[in-house]
Amino acid sequence: MIISRLFDNPALITLKKGIEGTLKRHEAIANNIANVDTPKYQRATVNFEDQIKRALRNSDIKGRRNHPMHFVIGGPDEVREVAPRIDIDNETRFRPDKNNVNIDQEMADLAENTQRNQQFTELLRRRYSGLLNTIRTAGSQ
Repeated sequence: MIISRLFDNPALITLKKGIEGTLKRHEAIANNIANVDTPKYQRATVNFEDQIKRALRNSDIKGRRNHPMHFVIGGPDEVREVAPRIDIDNETRFRPDKNNVNIDQEMADLAENTQRNQQFTELLRRRYSGLLNTIRTAGSQ
């Protein structure tokens, strides 16, 4: 029971959602790059940071549960429900063929997204390493 609570904390859930979001964004950027010369192709973007921020802001409110069948209000479950979504940019127009992919912007976005994914991954690795040390210490006592 104690170990399951160690892995079910808002920080770990948030980092996992960050990795999930950057992977989804990477997929969208790669698809944009692949379709840079496709007429009428509309650029895809992924936004998940605002959803995570909103969920974390709302996590200050925590409902009290006195029965296991009650819904959880606030806390990590709200962050757990964040799902990165793909949005299509129908507004911006760069070329006469109605394709709105700017390859320079996509490459810059790809580099930034890769760095962000590496940061989330490193932070999650450190968290798991700390949890592993905690488990080892508790097990040796």
